Amino acid sequence: MIIKWLLIPTLIALVYFSLRSRASLRGQARRKILAVLTVVAGVLAVMFPASTQWLADLVGVTRGSDLLFYVVALVLIYQVGSTGVRFREQETRIVGLARQVALAEAEARIGLQPARSEQGHPMSYRTSDPA
Repeated sequence: MIIKWLLIPTLIALVYFSLRSRASLRGQARRKILAVLTVVAGVLAVMFPASTQWLADLVGVTRGSDLLFYVVALVLIYQVGSTGVRFREQETRIVGLARQVALAEAEARIGLQPARSEQGHPMSYRTSDPA
């Protein structure tokens, strides 16, 4: 069956790509291309239902609906992995922002200004009253 040789590498590739960082432009382009291909494939399957059976026969699947099920399962696996990565990245950003807000509020509350090193990075805190 050809389908085994198609599904296994495709599954591995989709899991790999879904778990990569979403920040790169290449990753964003890849997701958009996958979305367009999914829509085009769906439209073609609706317009020409016999083509799914022909494609299923070509790759060794019994019915065209089974082939569609395999494709939908692959897309779903990609989507689940991709969504998990997106949530982890957003959580990291939210934690960083919450820390910045907490530090800014603490500085404002007790009148501290960050002391700057020669490179301009905050190293320690000093009071605004030189005593």
